[in-house]
Parts: sequence; structure tokens; C-alpha cells
Amino acid sequence: MAETDAQLVQRTLAGDRMAFGELYDRYARVVRSICFHETGNLGEAQDLTQDVFMRAYGKLKKLRQQERFGPWLVSIARNVCREYRRGRARDRHVLVGLETPEILPDKDQDPQGRIEQMALAMKHLSEQERMALSTYYLQDQDAQKAVALMEVSRSTFYRLLASAKEKIETYIKHREEK
Repeated sequence: MAETDAQLVQRTLAGDRMAFGELYDRYARVVRSICFHETGNLGEAQDLTQDVFMRAYGKLKKLRQQERFGPWLVSIARNVCREYRRGRARDRHVLVGLETPEILPDKDQDPQGRIEQMALAMKHLSEQERMALSTYYLQDQDAQKAVALMEVSRSTFYRLLASAKEKIETYIKHREEK
């Protein structure tokens, strides 16, 4: 019979690192999914996932309801992602690779507003479209490396990029009309 979260937390607090490994195995996919949804970037989502678990491990003694480890961990993930978004908003070079007039809002708009519009627009893309944009533009990978990373054909990759750009452009134009 599988141990409960509370039992694994108790074992971890008693010094059993394998118990925390079991908690990691149990919740890593959920945390990575939350982080990926926020970042749209698999590499950054994996980094944030590690950060979430490191913070959880460091704060485990403060967890009062050990049976609620899962929801507690999810709240840590959301906080880490919030911090990440704030940091990215301050990082003005994030969209350098995407600065083409057909997909970015008016350059007279404040940079924070432009970043927020792009982030909102990217949430309307499929996971593969977000990953294509992320690997090619934001991570500055060449097409060959991006294709290998995504495990798709070169034509599929370019189709995903074109579709993503078109959706972002449509989304931004639609918002400007309102």
C-alpha cells in the first residue's frame, strides 16, 4: 500500500531524503504543468519546477497540515510562477526576437503593456505553438535545434510558427479594435 503524503512528509522531516523523492515523483508532473502554463517554455518550466521543490523542501517544517502537501505545493508553484512573471516583465529584452511590426502592439505603448499583451496572446496558442515560438525566438535556437527539441518535422515546425504568429497578430488586432 502506498504511503500517504503525510507519512512521506514525516519521513522526510525525520531525515529520509528518499521520502521526499517519492513526493517529487508524485507531484513533479503537476508542478511542471503549472509552470509550463505560466511560461510557455519547457526548459524554464523545468527550472521553475526544481525551484518549487527546493523551496518546499526548505519550508517543509512549516507545513502544519501534512496531509495537504499537494495543495500546499501547488500554492508554492503559483507563487514561484508569479515571481517569475514579475521578473520577466522587468526584463525588457524578452521580446527582442519577436519585434516585427505585424505581431507586436504599437511601439508607443509602454513596454509593460506590450509584454502583457504578448503574454495574453500566447495563452491563446496551443502548447506546440507556444513551444515553437519559445524555442525559436525566446531561446534563440536555430530551426534545426528547435525541430529536434520539439521532435517534429521541419515543415510542421514552420507551420506551427506561422500559425502562432497569425494567432498573436489576430489577437492583438482584435484587442486594439475594442
